[in-house]
Amino acid sequence: MSDVPDLPIQPTDPTVEDATRDATRDATVDAAPVTTHPRWVLPLVGALIISLVIAANLGNALWPRLIAPATGHPLLLLALNSSNRYLLLTTPDTAFASFLAVSMFRLLLPDPLFYLLGYLYRGKALHWARRVFPGMDPLFDQFTADAGAFRRVLDVLVLVAPNNPICLLAGVAGMPIRRFVALNLTGTLGRLLLMRGLGTVFSEQIDNFVDVVARYQKWFTVVSIVLVMAYLAYQTIGRKGLIGGVEELGDELGD
Repeated sequence: MSDVPDLPIQPTDPTVEDATRDATRDATVDAAPVTTHPRWVLPLVGALIISLVIAANLGNALWPRLIAPATGHPLLLLALNSSNRYLLLTTPDTAFASFLAVSMFRLLLPDPLFYLLGYLYRGKALHWARRVFPGMDPLFDQFTADAGAFRRVLDVLVLVAPNNPICLLAGVAGMPIRRFVALNLTGTLGRLLLMRGLGTVFSEQIDNFVDVVARYQKWFTVVSIVLVMAYLAYQTIGRKGLIGGVEELGDELGD
């Protein structure tokens, strides 16, 4: 039997191992069915997101006028911005059916946009989301570390907290659209019923607060407008958050 020289064992390079692991992880995140990316998708989605951001900030600026007793327009406030605080503040002065219809529509409106971004652009969308939603980095890290295990808890997240980054992750993970819609509808309805119930229980306290706001409406409005303008300027100049991120949506996600 001929002697075969032993080949030297190459030492393991931790840098190479890390790079290989990262490449494998990114490949897992980027794995997606073959999809087309029409050129109009990103401009349309970006324009719709900007419209929703403008509406939300109008609500934040004008809420003292819109909740004023007798002369206010609480349903208009909900159409602009249906955040939890406005759901509570408008409960005493809105009919249940109108409250539910307007708030449900407004809360659900951005969700398919972010789901679509995640589904079509996968890894690129996740990279974009890290800059747009910096407070969600721990969640994104968990997803990229073990996307398979994270998919098992994603259903719960979509049900309990179907916000913009969660909806985007649902798209990146390839959650079936029917499941996404069913969980999103159920979770949003549950949130509205919870806020309506709390608003009903504390209706007297809410009425007292609204009376104070109405009494000093001018000052509440001025302060609200100044805060909104400062926030918009901060995000626009610093290219931070959703406002700054939408401006570079085409550059970062474009094919």
